[in-house]
Amino acid sequence: MTFKKRQNIYNESKNKISTLFETINANFKCMSITLPEDKKKIVEKEIKAVQEKLEVVGRFGETVAKVEEFCNRLNAFDVSLKTLNDWMMTATKELDDIKAAAGSMLPEDRVARTMDLQEDIAAKLEILKANTATELELLPQGDKVPQDAQDYKDELTRITKFIADLDARTRKECDAFSEDVKYWAEYRTGIKEFTPWLVQSETAVTGGLSKPSDLAEVKALNEKITNFDKTCLSYLKVLEAAEGASKKMTTHAEADTEVAALKERYSKVKAVSDTWVKKVDILLKEWVLLDNTVTELNSWVAKDKSSEGENQFSLEKMESTLGELKNIFKQKEKLVEGL
Repeated sequence: MTFKKRQNIYNESKNKISTLFETINANFKCMSITLPEDKKKIVEKEIKAVQEKLEVVGRFGETVAKVEEFCNRLNAFDVSLKTLNDWMMTATKELDDIKAAAGSMLPEDRVARTMDLQEDIAAKLEILKANTATELELLPQGDKVPQDAQDYKDELTRITKFIADLDARTRKECDAFSEDVKYWAEYRTGIKEFTPWLVQSETAVTGGLSKPSDLAEVKALNEKITNFDKTCLSYLKVLEAAEGASKKMTTHAEADTEVAALKERYSKVKAVSDTWVKKVDILLKEWVLLDNTVTELNSWVAKDKSSEGENQFSLEKMESTLGELKNIFKQKEKLVEGL
């Protein structure tokens, strides 16, 4: 018999009995007008006996109330399970969305979203604890359980396992994203250090080199270019360290793209630096050779005199040395113009 039928039987019986008893009381009141006292007491006694038997209506009502409470709790239990089932799909999609959007979201934002999801899961786990307690109170336990009750038990077990697994997955992702925050900070620190130097260097290489006018200026230029090239190598290490930190993140597609673009720009700067180093090195060697040749020639002219003070140097050697000087000078001028 369904609970609805029990309620209908109870309500109909209660109404009939209540109506009949009210009628008896009404008739007694009317009879009391004419009945002598001894007869009135007899009727009162009979009515009281009937009233005592009305307690069965109360017992019936208590039974129906218990059944009603059971049905209400079971219905609330069923609604809770269905609500949790719907939420599970939404929560799973949220975790998938966080993972899918990782490349376009800051690690801090990923951590915040996964922590919010963790809090939501924790709240649902508390509801599951209450549902588990309700199941133990409402549903039969043991080996032989009616199928409708077993269906509820199986659904509760399925939902509990699913949410527990989702909780573990979310915690794992949150831990990974928390590590990403550290690596992201290392990456951004390196990029912030490297980028201004790169911009400044790009401007520097487009301006070309100053043209020295003597050996001292060539040496100064050579030192400047050598230091610039060393600085290039130093900042490359900064960029590579930043790239290494980004590779440790859960997702680093955005960082990969940014690093690739910076490396391409760096390569252009380094290529100019390599050219400068080579050119200035050759120029320095030629200028030193020119300076040494002039010094050698001056020394030779000063020493190559007879005791009478007449210049006794060979014209052939003079012409050869001057020709060499001329060639070195032309080469030097060509190198200077090529800077």
